[in-house]
Amino acid sequence: MNAVGNLIRGTAALGALAILTGAVVLNPLVTGWMGGYVANAKFQEQGVEEAHERYFRTLCTDYYNASYLERWTSPRHFGNGWCADYKHRL
Repeated sequence: MNAVGNLIRGTAALGALAILTGAVVLNPLVTGWMGGYVANAKFQEQGVEEAHERYFRTLCTDYYNASYLERWTSPRHFGNGWCADYKHRL
């Protein structure tokens, strides 16, 4: 009888855990926060792409005119590795 009771309690605990997890995941506050996070990430990525399109002629020209050592040591060129995508357009 003890094994059957443990099985019933374990099943009930798993059901309660599933209901609790569903309540947290489907909660409007949680889904709203996650949706806002995803939308913000896409918005920021779009802004970065627009900035790259706008300034690649200036930044990438300086980046490719710099020596290998300058690219690795100058703070001006640290984040300009994205210029590889625009090299064919210079």
